[in-house]
Amino acid sequence: MKQYYTLLILFSCISTHLHASLTVEQQINQYINDYELPRLSKSYPNARVEITLDNRANLNYLQACNHPIQIKNQRKNTKKRTTYEITCTSPSWRFFVPIAQKVFISAIKTTSPIKRKEDINQQNTTVDEVDITQINGKIYSPQDPPYGLVAKRNIKINTFLTDILTELPILIKRGQKVLITAKSGEISVRMNGVSTENGVLGQQIKVKNSSSGRFVYGRVISDSEIQVNY
Repeated sequence: MKQYYTLLILFSCISTHLHASLTVEQQINQYINDYELPRLSKSYPNARVEITLDNRANLNYLQACNHPIQIKNQRKNTKKRTTYEITCTSPSWRFFVPIAQKVFISAIKTTSPIKRKEDINQQNTTVDEVDITQINGKIYSPQDPPYGLVAKRNIKINTFLTDILTELPILIKRGQKVLITAKSGEISVRMNGVSTENGVLGQQIKVKNSSSGRFVYGRVISDSEIQVNY
């Protein structure tokens, strides 16, 4: 048992010496490789993660630390920029290192300009890699493509598509004849009607019953049918 503790202390001393022999930058990079890259890779599966130190030259002005430095990520929940707090106990000092993070994933982008209300499909898009820290909104991936949606506004070529740029297509137009399906429990009644406004899938819109002249609100369930629940 005595020999075990002697070996444990010896290995601890060797480990401390090895850490102390590394520069501050090397210790930070080791921390990134051992902790931060695996952590972010777990948060963003199938992504390629890059972490770089900003103002690296300032590290050269720090006093040599006699022990391994302590590193703390001050903003673990951020995906773009963060700060590492670097602490040395002997001699005593503390320093803050700005860190840049990039998370690359496969995403859908345009291969040609897409006009407002134009369909988004495989003919006008392709798959490419993008840094999600530079994009606002939900990015569409090959596993969750935006096909079946339309452009909310004019979109330039080589633009990565997000939910900010897309919307559901109009299925029913104002003045269009529709079938109104009214349901109450197991009873279902169908009647003809006319839409008084445009509507997308799932939207509640106002329609006029052609027989009674009454106006009702129903949910768009197809390009020709409105469902009313009583």
